[in-house]
Amino acid sequence: MKSSSAFVLTALIAGGALAACGAGGSSGASAGSPLVPTQHTGPRVALAFAGSTALSTSRRTFALAGTPVTITYSGRTVGSGELDANGAAAIELDGEVPEGATVSVTAGSITATFVLAHTMEDTAVLVQVNADGTITVSVSGGTQPKASPAPDDPNGSDETEDDHGNATSVDENDGSTALPANLPITVTATCTIVTLTPLTSTIASARFEENIEDGDGGSKFKYEGPLTAAMQFPLISQSARLRIELFDARNTQLLDLRAPLSAFGVNACPTPSPSPAS
Repeated sequence: MKSSSAFVLTALIAGGALAACGAGGSSGASAGSPLVPTQHTGPRVALAFAGSTALSTSRRTFALAGTPVTITYSGRTVGSGELDANGAAAIELDGEVPEGATVSVTAGSITATFVLAHTMEDTAVLVQVNADGTITVSVSGGTQPKASPAPDDPNGSDETEDDHGNATSVDENDGSTALPANLPITVTATCTIVTLTPLTSTIASARFEENIEDGDGGSKFKYEGPLTAAMQFPLISQSARLRIELFDARNTQLLDLRAPLSAFGVNACPTPSPSPAS
């Protein structure tokens, strides 16, 4: 993602803007009459692909221009369109799709999973096709896909996925985030306890850490060991973010998840009362 040139990103953004605005021309209104605002039935997605000039399928290779795009929710197609020459498309979803829902987008042989914006109607998604076959998916609120969401964007996230939309790395912003629904683990939290529940027998162990911020140092609690069934850990109230790494029996990393407590259901906890003076 970070290796994408400014030229490519500029072209993608411009393409997304053009797709969002339509091809222009007459609106059907008579000269001098006010234009009727477009009526939207559901959330909108401004989508762009980068890092590839074509998206292949098992039968043929598509150039970016004209590549069919479908978006699904709970196994049902809720939006479709075509990429333009810049790899961009603007797609309006069915009105029944809720904000903050986890959806999948498929173009050619590539499937990406992302969470729709939950504080606004528009979601901007940039899918970077990497040389190693993985994809990087950046999501933000708005209509212009970009390499990284703004740090204060409550809808922002960066994920690395395989080409089937399964996350291998998730880095959520510090806003009121929502995690993808297809993770191989569920994480629930109260103001005192965090519970990790593996959803697949592929998971053998985990590294769990409560941090003030991402990176080494500042850890308030850390666990490294087996994870084959639900486990509970104490929540240190002043911890701002959790980092959860999952590994298989060969110690190959399956998932690296970093997110604020709000992503796990903890929004505000009471401050402990000071001890009475002796």
